[in-house]
Amino acid sequence: MFPVNMYRWALIPVILLAPPCMAARWQEVGNPGISTDKIMVDTDSIQSDGNLRLALIMTVYTVPRTNTHNILMDKHVQKTAFDCTNRTFIGIQTLGYLNNKQVGSSAETVDWRNKLVPLKNDPLTNRIAVLVCSTPPSSAAPGSPPAQPKPKFSTGSGILVNKAGDVLTNFHVVKDCKAVLIKGRDAAPLSARVDAVDPKNDLAVLKVGAALDLGTPAVFRRQSRPPKLGESIGVIGYPLTGILSAEPKATFGQINSVAGLNNDYTLLQISAPIQPGNSGGPVLDGAGSVIGVVVSQASAALAAVTGSVPQNVNFAIRGEFAQIFLTAHGVKFDTSGSQRKLETDEIAAAGQKSTVLVVCAAE
Repeated sequence: MFPVNMYRWALIPVILLAPPCMAARWQEVGNPGISTDKIMVDTDSIQSDGNLRLALIMTVYTVPRTNTHNILMDKHVQKTAFDCTNRTFIGIQTLGYLNNKQVGSSAETVDWRNKLVPLKNDPLTNRIAVLVCSTPPSSAAPGSPPAQPKPKFSTGSGILVNKAGDVLTNFHVVKDCKAVLIKGRDAAPLSARVDAVDPKNDLAVLKVGAALDLGTPAVFRRQSRPPKLGESIGVIGYPLTGILSAEPKATFGQINSVAGLNNDYTLLQISAPIQPGNSGGPVLDGAGSVIGVVVSQASAALAAVTGSVPQNVNFAIRGEFAQIFLTAHGVKFDTSGSQRKLETDEIAAAGQKSTVLVVCAAE
């Protein structure tokens, strides 16, 4: 996707050799398909430059190789610019490395802002574009507006799973929190601690110590009845806390797909509208049982790939995986095989009793 041989390479004196991007956070996105080379994106490098995104893309070779300029490398890192709206890009400069030491570099592309070319429409390129265009920039590039100060707290939603006070939520809701508070609809805030996490599947368990007046524990649908395409669902949560009213909100829709992006079968695609703050809240079936955990919106990411903003394309972690996570950490929960159909107001009334507000204090 990002050729390097087109650039003019030069040898770098040994005195300048240094490990590449030591403070980076590399996320693997796949391989080119024609080889087993690994393609990775440094999510910490993603910046805004006006209407463009800048990022470092690294290719790790299966075995070291010599390029057309006779420089032996085992990886190269390319500084790349993306126009997410128009789906164009340009490689600005490429650095070659061998054994974590810089051994060569291309000349920096002059006037690169006027030389962007169309992105290919293939799975690897789309994954890179989605990641770069949907990840919040780590800092502003020169000439960009000053970054806004980080909020002192953020909020999400959670699911009360038992009377012992265990709450299920997303890992990203409580990641890097200095303190966590849990609040039921009609209860005072309670201090909680992060008891177990699964970063890969974006799940976490918070322990309050006792449910007290948090609410009524949720009931999960039995794994023997997996979610079905077209099934009606409801979502309960605390979106846009501080802007909307303080009580839990209910939205309804259906299951649009039993898999997420790139056929990820740990996720469900749902049409129920969600907003920031819904993360970690329950997806309920027609009987009021939990069949998923809200995790993300896809609108911004898919817009980068398709060029248009899709409506009500959202994702939830499948309830079966949430149950496996809870069981693995010894967290008790109840299940139900009920297929009784409730009215939407009944689903909302039951769901709000087991849905809690999660407040993450960053300082």
